[in-house]
Amino acid sequence: MGYTPSQIRSFGVVGHGTEGIVGSANINQRSMAGSRDSEIAMGGYQPYHLATRQPAQGQIHGFRMALWYEHLGMLDDVFWRPESLECVQKVNRMAEKYWDMYSSDDLQQDLPGHLLIKGPQLAFRTGAPNFWRRSCSYPIDIARDGVVMELPGMKHFPDTQARVLGTKSDYLPSILTS
Repeated sequence: MGYTPSQIRSFGVVGHGTEGIVGSANINQRSMAGSRDSEIAMGGYQPYHLATRQPAQGQIHGFRMALWYEHLGMLDDVFWRPESLECVQKVNRMAEKYWDMYSSDDLQQDLPGHLLIKGPQLAFRTGAPNFWRRSCSYPIDIARDGVVMELPGMKHFPDTQARVLGTKSDYLPSILTS
């Protein structure tokens, strides 16, 4: 039996700058049980900052700021309060700018950041407040009954043949794909 390459991926979640988890494990029974998938994850907790009125400033906060720098290409004072509307709006503006640069016909250089959001024409019909519609942008539309549809002209991601809605497998049972 020879070597079979596999996909390696990882996830990270930072909550309130005081707790975080990084690894390949999804936060579900399949990944966390330890008997079905080969997964690894590491968690951290720094509760000291919960007892103060100051923003978290520990290593988990530093990790979040480093991730934001990597994805946004910059740091800003509003990033100290990621829950603020000002911060969400700034991140969305930057991500929309990067999307416009990425999807333009004359991209001549690397993007300054990696976070992309399809612009404000995205419309969710779920009745969610504007704040959430803009902060959860993705090139899809979701009807009130939960049906997910691609946006007009967005069948594939730019520069690829990768379908926005994905494709059902003819060979794998649906329990193995998500």
